[in-house]
Amino acid sequence: MNSKNFIMQIVFNYVMSFIFIWFTINSVSTEGWGIFPVLFVIFATNDFVRASKLLEIYFKIKKGGKPK
Repeated sequence: MNSKNFIMQIVFNYVMSFIFIWFTINSVSTEGWGIFPVLFVIFATNDFVRASKLLEIYFKIKKGGKPK
C-alpha cells in the first residue's frame, strides 16, 4: 500500500464517520432514539477510531519509526 492509498483510506473513514454522525443527528431530531441512531453512532465511532489509528500509524511510518 502506498502513501496516497493510505491517506485516502484515512480520509474516507473520517468522511464516513461524519456522514454517520449527520444521519444520527437527523434521525434523532425527527424520530428520537431508536435502533438506527444507535447503529449510526456505533458505525461513526468505529470509523473515527479506525481513521485515528491509521493516522497515528501513518505519522509513525513517515517519521521513520516502526509501528506496533
